[in-house]
Amino acid sequence: METKKTNIFTRFLPAYGWAAVILMNVVNLIAFQGTRLINRGWYHYDFSLPLDNIIPLIKAFAIIYLPIAYAQWIYGFYLAAREKKNICFNIYGAEIIAKLLCMVCFLIIPTTMVRYDVTGNDPLTLMLRFVYWADAPDNLFPSIHCLESYVLTRGAFKMERCPAWYKWASIPVTLLVFASTLFTRQHVFVDIISAVVVVEIGFLISGRFFKCGKKQER
Repeated sequence: METKKTNIFTRFLPAYGWAAVILMNVVNLIAFQGTRLINRGWYHYDFSLPLDNIIPLIKAFAIIYLPIAYAQWIYGFYLAAREKKNICFNIYGAEIIAKLLCMVCFLIIPTTMVRYDVTGNDPLTLMLRFVYWADAPDNLFPSIHCLESYVLTRGAFKMERCPAWYKWASIPVTLLVFASTLFTRQHVFVDIISAVVVVEIGFLISGRFFKCGKKQER
């Protein structure tokens, strides 16, 4: 009976895939929420540029920021976790390294920003209010939202079993996620740039340990 359960468990994802998913979520919890317990009383910097101050609040982008972004992440990380071990570890390794770099930034240069007041009871306003309630305007630099979408777009083109439609769809979706962080007034421009930078550093380091390529075996 125990063997049968194990087979069912690993049929969805290989054991190393589950390990990567669990480790990624633990690091995410520590880096994003754990640092808030430490830096909550510290001075927080506002990295808003003149460009950020003229970006309007567009409530419709809350649809991108919440359901569409999370759908991309859930499916994308599932695809990465079921790849060959070296590819899986390359992508998850880059994500984890990037997240650890975020943790350092959150502790060295805590950030915040001014949000717009939102009024109304329409669905988009309620969705945006939920975003503001669930996600305080801190730990912004780099943007975790942008980090997750960008690492999956980069990773999609490393995968061997990823559907072609997902690879190419991930590019406009990631660009929309980038835009949504600005138009929902959740992040400022430099948060996006820094997210791309930490992901590139993550892949640079991870790639030294986990090579991707069709010659690499499981």
